Amino acid sequence: MQYLSYNYAMPFTIKDIPLFAALPAGEITALESLLTRRELPAGEVYFREGEVGERFAIVLEGGVEIVKALGTPEERVIAHLGPGEFIGEMSLFYSDRQRSASARAGGTTVLLEMTQADFDGILRRQPALARRLLQALSVRMRNAEDLTIRDLKEKNRQLSEAYEELKLAQAQLIETEKMAHELRVARRIQESILPKQTPAIPGWQINALWQPARQVSGDFYDFIALGGQRLGVVVGDVTDKGMPAALVMAVTRSVLRFAALSQAAHDQLSPGEVLYEVNNILQPDMPQYMFVTCLYIVLDLAEGRLSFANAGHNLPYLCNGSQVVELRATGLPLGLLPGAFYEVKEGQINLQERLVMYSDGLVEAHNPVGEMFGNPRLRQYLSETALLSNLNDDHSVARLILERLGDFAGAGWEQEDDITFLTLDRLAELPRG
Repeated sequence: MQYLSYNYAMPFTIKDIPLFAALPAGEITALESLLTRRELPAGEVYFREGEVGERFAIVLEGGVEIVKALGTPEERVIAHLGPGEFIGEMSLFYSDRQRSASARAGGTTVLLEMTQADFDGILRRQPALARRLLQALSVRMRNAEDLTIRDLKEKNRQLSEAYEELKLAQAQLIETEKMAHELRVARRIQESILPKQTPAIPGWQINALWQPARQVSGDFYDFIALGGQRLGVVVGDVTDKGMPAALVMAVTRSVLRFAALSQAAHDQLSPGEVLYEVNNILQPDMPQYMFVTCLYIVLDLAEGRLSFANAGHNLPYLCNGSQVVELRATGLPLGLLPGAFYEVKEGQINLQERLVMYSDGLVEAHNPVGEMFGNPRLRQYLSETALLSNLNDDHSVARLILERLGDFAGAGWEQEDDITFLTLDRLAELPRG
């Protein structure tokens, strides 16, 4: 604690002290014989609030702080008294003689003190001294009252500010809770849009994992029954995250499903034509700086033949034993330019082979030093999991890849982007029908 230093001019005699200046010379001589000199080091407490007062003192050198609630969080200095000023007088007027405040030396301080009995004797002999003392007390009490009023006003201002801040925080909390509720509802709606379960098809095992980075996602996938043992498989990813991406995702999924089923009804199964139509529908109303990557595959479940078109999405992989092959087709993301062309390619999923589709939230994840997970690492792990011994364990491949991603990203990893991961394993031939 640092204490104040006082630079008052120091009186040299009792007569120089204003309170006693009008006393007769004989009374001053008698007073000098009664006063006892006492020195206090900086910070020493002369008396404490609530103690019984038996001393009256005059500051000769240094200074004294008058303190309320000494040593508590509410401690408050209400006065600084220097040479020529007196302390301890108020308790001498009270019947219980309790100190109304504490006195602490603000620096090295010298006091001249007298007892209660000596103080009473002077007042009896010199009634005018009592009047001057009361005048000084009234000034002190008025100053203390003014200080209290200022403190109360300041506390009232602080309370008013705290109340306004509390109201603002409460409003923000309500808004946050409302937004969180709306996001939970949006998440349930979005989950209801996605397939409830993967198709159960004899001779095939199809698994899907959908893991948003936030409560709602821009990733989506779908399975569309096209008739005649043909299945449409979709994986898409809307740029951006959160609610805007989720809304575009819902629209894109609905438009694509409608386009695919409409063409299938006319026995038109070209994935390129479907993406062409979807792009032309979405493009005029696509929000600025947003687009959708999308991979659409039409699969002949009986023969394992597939045709596919790719609107700027991550390349699918065909896994055969330890071999992992990319399936390439070119095309712009949906919503960028009207009339975009989508190349159609064909492929074959033979027995004991696996088709893998995924979103960029997997391969574009980073570790703490900024290194990206990347496609080469994914291909390596896919080649290690291409053996089909664990196919009856739902999501086993996806879980293994995510474990590898977690090992790569390190402890405390926070998912940066939505992750979607689909596998289609051909286990046996279907009867032709």
